[in-house]
Amino acid sequence: MFQIASRTHKISDQIIEQIRNAILSGRFKPGDKVASEKELMSEFGVSKATLREALRVLEGMGLVEIRKGIAGGVFIAEVDMRTTIHGIINFLHFKTVSIKDITMIRYLLEPPVAQIAASRIQPDDIVKLESLIIENPALPHTIVSREIGFHRYLARMTENPILILVMDFIDNILNDIKFQLDPGNEFYHKVAKAHQAILECLKEKDGVGARREIVNDLLEVGSDLARLSGAQPFDPRTHLVENFPLDAYQTPLSLDRSLHEVLPSKDLEHLFGEDLAGRLHKQGVVFRRIGGGELYFIALNSQGGADYKDGHLP
Repeated sequence: MFQIASRTHKISDQIIEQIRNAILSGRFKPGDKVASEKELMSEFGVSKATLREALRVLEGMGLVEIRKGIAGGVFIAEVDMRTTIHGIINFLHFKTVSIKDITMIRYLLEPPVAQIAASRIQPDDIVKLESLIIENPALPHTIVSREIGFHRYLARMTENPILILVMDFIDNILNDIKFQLDPGNEFYHKVAKAHQAILECLKEKDGVGARREIVNDLLEVGSDLARLSGAQPFDPRTHLVENFPLDAYQTPLSLDRSLHEVLPSKDLEHLFGEDLAGRLHKQGVVFRRIGGGELYFIALNSQGGADYKDGHLP
């Protein structure tokens, strides 16, 4: 099942790599017994001390579980999301991650999440989300967990395990930041009001409105936390436009959709006039709305590329 460890490289690292590869390749599933310690020592040709050094690392990675007793041995663990998230958080403690960084990644991820949630929401989801909106910010021990629960629930509605993991990770970092800064009741009152506005859009299956409201929410939260920490807040009109690829913000809209399905007709008429908006649609122009304000971008995809202008036609 395993190969004898070579003496040319660190032996415990080879054991870790072989067992890890066996797990990731699907040879084992959660709950399977790999072998007893004695059997593994024989297969790898190593001492008990060397094997246990490798197993401690694998156990720390959340990949295996060591059980004692007659029926004991090395078993494949169910990978726990909390262990994964805490590992990433521990790694980032040695990096410089700012509130601006967190707000930017939220800005890139959460608007599409809100739009997906609006298209999939069911009555049971509405009941759950209503229960997650903070009713009494004077209860300090429940504030953060409930506020975070609202965003996590929206992520779960996408049914995308990678996105759910990333959103849980982001919310754990926000949890730590809020405990450290203690933003106070007024902050959580504003959050509750913002979440109610998001929920009203979700109830109406208004994806554009839900996206707009969640942008307003996360930008305001980011601004308040940055102010409390004395840091610079994230501003999409400067940081995103100048330093980040716009295509990362939102999947390009399909060109066969009516513009009036993408943006409210009053917005199109306000920007371009009804006749011009119709002509642009026929020419294959894609519109993007950034945030809840009046910052629009136009992408001309006739050559497969894109030309972005701030409020002006290319």
